[in-house]
Amino acid sequence: MSIYPPTQPQPEPAKPGIPDLQSVAAQVAPAALGHVLKTHAMLNRSIARTLNNGMFTAGLATHFMDPQIWQELLQLQSAVVQRLQQQNEAWLKGCAILLQDYVQIKDANTMSKLVEKQYNLVAQWNQLLGSQATNLMGLEENIEVDYGYWASQKLNV
Repeated sequence: MSIYPPTQPQPEPAKPGIPDLQSVAAQVAPAALGHVLKTHAMLNRSIARTLNNGMFTAGLATHFMDPQIWQELLQLQSAVVQRLQQQNEAWLKGCAILLQDYVQIKDANTMSKLVEKQYNLVAQWNQLLGSQATNLMGLEENIEVDYGYWASQKLNV
């Protein structure tokens, strides 16, 4: 006895070694929900750190005449600038490599080589963007955590 109405065609049975679409879909749905929940939790932690750091900053306002506070803040900022400079150097190097590869596209002598070179260029571009975004997000998280730790030490929290 079939679970499908007689007017609806039945799907082909799964071939050996190839999972059927329904079982794959059943696994993907919970995973997608898990990704959403994980992203939500990470965003909440980031917001909590930002709010906490804002309260620390307000608490440090009473120490605005302390030269040691200003010196240490300048050291934190100097470290951030150094990391941004490294990030910029990596970006410029990555762009230079992309430009070199772009110029070599003209060397393709068949359509298959042309398509291969173009897709490789797109893949390298995506890798460069992904690397830059990951590194910038890592820097942002480090700044949040390092500043929060430093400020809590200054306020003896």
